[in-house]
Amino acid sequence: MSLLEYFVYITLINWSIVSFLWLFIRKNDHFYLRDLYWGGGFVWLPLSAMALQGYLENSDFHIRQILVNSLVVLLGIKLFLSTNKKGSLRAVIGKPYERTLESYRDNFLKMGIFQVIVISPVISVNYLPGINSLNFLDFIGLIVFFLGFYTESKSNKDLLSFKARNTEEVKILTSGLWSLSRHPNYFGHILQWCALYIIALSSIGGEWSFYGPLIMYLYLLNLIEGTEKGLLSESGEYKVYSMNTNKLVPDFFIGRNRPFAVIRPLLPFKPLTALAGYFSNLETPFIKSLLIGIFCYFYKPDLKESVESDSKKYKSFNDFFTRKLKSESRPINPDVNIITSPVDGIVAQLGKIEKENLIQAKGIKYSLGDLIEDKKLAKTFQNGFFITIYLAPINYHRIHSPFNGTIEETKYLEGNLYSVNAQSTRRIKSLYSSNERTFCYVKSDNFYFGLVIVGAAMVGSIVPFWNTETKPTKRNLINMWNEGPKKDLKAVSKGQELGYFQMGSTVILLLPSGIEADKNFLYESKAVKFGEELINLSNE
Repeated sequence: MSLLEYFVYITLINWSIVSFLWLFIRKNDHFYLRDLYWGGGFVWLPLSAMALQGYLENSDFHIRQILVNSLVVLLGIKLFLSTNKKGSLRAVIGKPYERTLESYRDNFLKMGIFQVIVISPVISVNYLPGINSLNFLDFIGLIVFFLGFYTESKSNKDLLSFKARNTEEVKILTSGLWSLSRHPNYFGHILQWCALYIIALSSIGGEWSFYGPLIMYLYLLNLIEGTEKGLLSESGEYKVYSMNTNKLVPDFFIGRNRPFAVIRPLLPFKPLTALAGYFSNLETPFIKSLLIGIFCYFYKPDLKESVESDSKKYKSFNDFFTRKLKSESRPINPDVNIITSPVDGIVAQLGKIEKENLIQAKGIKYSLGDLIEDKKLAKTFQNGFFITIYLAPINYHRIHSPFNGTIEETKYLEGNLYSVNAQSTRRIKSLYSSNERTFCYVKSDNFYFGLVIVGAAMVGSIVPFWNTETKPTKRNLINMWNEGPKKDLKAVSKGQELGYFQMGSTVILLLPSGIEADKNFLYESKAVKFGEELINLSNE
């Protein structure tokens, strides 16, 4: 029996069960049985895999098989019990259920396939478990599994106790592990799947099963995005909480830069970014379609806003990622007194430039002179105002002029490519000044402004609007930024494109003294879109 045959047999077993459930469940009162099988499947599948291998190939079970199957069964039982607590509630409040082919595909078939994919490390161990003894990796995997099991169980217990004490939904748990991560329970869950992969590495060919925990991670990340989208729009307290905690991985070093400061420069951020850029630019149909498909599945971009709404027509993932929008998708505020947002994103920080210092995160400041590497020009923004906007992967990634003016200077500033997410802004001192970035200085009739475009990990390049090359090299892009646009291109109008990110990062808008945002209108963690109002000059 080949590995493919083994995989198909297990898939057919799970398919038959989810199909039976679909046939049995006719109304909402029974739909919770499908939810119960989410955990129950992880009990049934490893036992089926073990029994199938014993029946068709070898009836002697290896100790590694027993170990990994026992761990998955334990994980499945825990999921089953936790789902059972809310199964009846879902049956009451869920949407009306109709047994159709569409419901079969969306609610049953996808779950069945997903379950088989994520237990790939378990299938690997059952197929060729390797030497019949435990080694160092097995013990490491065991430790990681129970660490994750404890983290998930403790987090869920604390959350249930908190909800029992606070019946108001607006309350946010910010103590214990929840003070270090917004989703420590999901982090613990991911650890358990990673532990199974660590154990699978000791089986023959087990390294191929890495996509199991990876798919589970992406699934949970998508779940988190959906949950947080609602919380951020409904709760101001959660917005503050999100700015001071990591999304998933507990930050045991909040406010302490030293533990990672030594090793961070040694990490290969630039080679990894170059590798990501290579795959993003591949025009191979399979690679392109796979990357775009994965992105669309997890982030669900609204392609109706784009000039090209058919994802199949993009030449590469990067071509898709930097897609242009229809003009009606982002109407530009025409008021001559309005400074508009240069990008789509989230306001990460904003405030006065006190002397020449900007705020990176709570309690962390950095120098404007270091950011633009021009002490003389930095003085022109002294006591001015800044707005830092973070672009997530889901956002539109082209940068536009926030006001009419003439480009006086552009330049490329060399640096590293550290991540610029909320976790990094709290941990890495002078993060934006340390990263690769470009600077654009613009003069309008009444004032001047600056745009700092910050690169980050996995950001391929920052491409200016005056680029005419189809696939410019990094060296050519650097030269373009340092030389600036030709004289006839220097005048820019509000909303005109200035460049684009190949992946996502951050833009910092610098304004002179006398111009400030109304903090009742513009505030930290507010979502903004290119063309919308940031500042009304008539209020100054």
